[in-house]
Amino acid sequence: MKSPPISVDFSSFGAPKAALAASAKKLQPYISELGQVVEGRNWEHPAASILLADETHYLAQSMALAHRIGKPNLLIVVGIGGSNLGALAVSQAVLGPYHNLLHPDNQLVFADTVDAPSVSAVLSLAHACRERGGSVVINVISKSGATLETQALFTLLRYSLGGLKPSHIIVTSDEGSAFERQAEKAGWSFLPIPKAVGGRYSVFSSVGIFPLLLMGIDAQELLAGALAMREKCLSPHVQQNPAMQMAAGLHYHRAAGRTIHDHFVFSNSLDSAGKWYRQLMAESLGKEHDAGGKRRVHAGITPTSSTGSTDLHSMVQLYLAGPADKTFRFVHVSSFPSDPRTPKDERLEALVPHAGGRSMGELMGAILSGTQTAFRSRHIPFADVSLPSLSPHCMGQMMQMEMIETMLLAKLANVNAFDQPAVEEYKKETRKRLSK
Repeated sequence: MKSPPISVDFSSFGAPKAALAASAKKLQPYISELGQVVEGRNWEHPAASILLADETHYLAQSMALAHRIGKPNLLIVVGIGGSNLGALAVSQAVLGPYHNLLHPDNQLVFADTVDAPSVSAVLSLAHACRERGGSVVINVISKSGATLETQALFTLLRYSLGGLKPSHIIVTSDEGSAFERQAEKAGWSFLPIPKAVGGRYSVFSSVGIFPLLLMGIDAQELLAGALAMREKCLSPHVQQNPAMQMAAGLHYHRAAGRTIHDHFVFSNSLDSAGKWYRQLMAESLGKEHDAGGKRRVHAGITPTSSTGSTDLHSMVQLYLAGPADKTFRFVHVSSFPSDPRTPKDERLEALVPHAGGRSMGELMGAILSGTQTAFRSRHIPFADVSLPSLSPHCMGQMMQMEMIETMLLAKLANVNAFDQPAVEEYKKETRKRLSK
């Protein structure tokens, strides 16, 4: 079911209209270029991820395979970074952070680290599921197919879960990769990732869509939300384009010394959405050289992620009283399917007046409003992002806006939004140590 549009309020973002207008003028050629990418279905363009919102081919592949497999008792997504953060963000938002505890016969686990206790726990879950006669499905995701952590985990799981049906192993990788050839030889299913779509922009491809489908999440609504937002974010008019307003505002504040941007979510269900955005901004903007590769610029905005109201009791002292080097976006949800209410209790009233008889949503709303008033009184810039619900449609809107916003912000900073050359440094050093 289609959700109402998300709303973004920039009234407390503190960017002058003249600065917004100047950035909007600089972005006009790139906005036009992105429009041409959509119109010409240009899958070779670095920003080809914007085509995924209405691309039926990859969706149909994922839907057909998900239908053949059915709903597993345990789905293990093996991937790291852009290969799993998108699906993690959407699944946590839609299913809730306690889904696995509430639905032990339909669990979703993300294997994204070679941390020994974490890996041991995943193996224990898988063995316990099989001992109960349940089905285990592994979806291993790697664009290159050569990611150390992913391949080590995948190989360990395969050997530990000997006898796993080949049809219950799904490889998601670049078309034509060595990993695809391995999958073909082994009889594993394969889902392609468009080559120009980088991991952090891939949530609307099979990388994100397929595991969400296996968990019963309406991926078509996710894409419909993305498509609706894409139309807004390709508008040449800054006041009608939330991605352009956000990019222009962040660009202005970065130049003024506010080089930290916090994604402050006011629902535990959105905690992973903050972490997904953190990678999106960090890898897209944190560059040593400019877009031409000639001038050393050491560009970037440091993204952080906070969760309300928990982090109001750990971080807000710094946010309100510390250095004036931060901007914020507050992300909150208007309504939930279930909203428990506190009883009217004399002891509660004696300690916390006016809290009795209030729903959790009312209490969180009051906390959010109080927080924003405190930020506003200290002239700390923030944008307010309101989601009508935690539906796939709303998540599609927000994530599409944030991806296009990041592309525009990189254009203003004159850096390449789509590469991450410095990441190879740690990988190179890791391979050296393993070879000894």
